[in-house]
Amino acid sequence: MGTRMSNGGERALAAQGGLRHAHSYDALGEDLADATSLRLALAATERRFAAALRQLERMRRRDALYEQQVTLLKEAAEKAQRFAYHDELTGLPNRHLLFDRFNLAVALAARHDKHVALLFLDLDRFKEINNTLGHSAGDQLLQQVALRLVGGIRASDTACRYGGDEFVVLLAEINGKEGALAVANTLCVHLAAPYLIDGASITITTSVGIAVYPVDARGYGDLIQVSDLAMYRHKARRSAAPSILDSAVPA
Repeated sequence: MGTRMSNGGERALAAQGGLRHAHSYDALGEDLADATSLRLALAATERRFAAALRQLERMRRRDALYEQQVTLLKEAAEKAQRFAYHDELTGLPNRHLLFDRFNLAVALAARHDKHVALLFLDLDRFKEINNTLGHSAGDQLLQQVALRLVGGIRASDTACRYGGDEFVVLLAEINGKEGALAVANTLCVHLAAPYLIDGASITITTSVGIAVYPVDARGYGDLIQVSDLAMYRHKARRSAAPSILDSAVPA
């Protein structure tokens, strides 16, 4: 026969059960709090990760911009360096580079007992062609003349655009005036062939003056002046061959 539990025992059991439920609720609350903290921490981590990715993307774009700027600066520097010594239109050496190569050629010629010659060339009727057909046609003509000059000399020689429609050819280690005259005649033949400019066939003649180091002058400026004067003598005479201006060597 079962024993009936007293009211005090029932209350004790009930209190124990309530205590267990309280502990369960507390544990559940703690778990929920932990889960919430975890979610908040995870969200914060995701935000920091997203921020880091954005920062990396900004850095990548900044580095790409810096690299582009560096490339542009290098290209500008190379272009400036090139145009410091080359003519922009024809790509030929300019006066500065011609002067440097003249000094080198003189040193080599003295060592090998040779001469150095300057050919001063001026395109006849170029202004007329420029005014009639336009500056674009004139520029094309100058570019084609430059190509023919380069093709008609040795790799050791230098063709320079001196200015406008004037060119100077430096002949290194040449065999005196006779060798310079032979090159000048060859170049005149090359330059006299027709040019095709914008569908039109154009022919020009060229006036040439020759000066030889050290026969006509010793200094660069003097040789330029001698060859320039010889070119104008040739242009005035309308001779079939370039003229050589005989000159005593300056003291």
